[in-house]
Amino acid sequence: MNPLTPLQSLAFLCIVLAIVACILWIAREISTQSRSPGTQRPATDGSTPVVRSEVHRPNEPYDHEKHGL
Repeated sequence: MNPLTPLQSLAFLCIVLAIVACILWIAREISTQSRSPGTQRPATDGSTPVVRSEVHRPNEPYDHEKHGL
């Protein structure tokens, strides 16, 4: 295999540094989300899906005019 030219070495170094920076940023985002109390999921027994909607409640009829449809 031929040795890399200085320009190829610089490009390779930039790519590696960009990948490392992305990995560190993703790890920091994950750790930030796991530490904040507002992002924790509520406990469920698995019988009902944990999907919340602030716009439409399941126990009221759907009003198309209210929701802009």
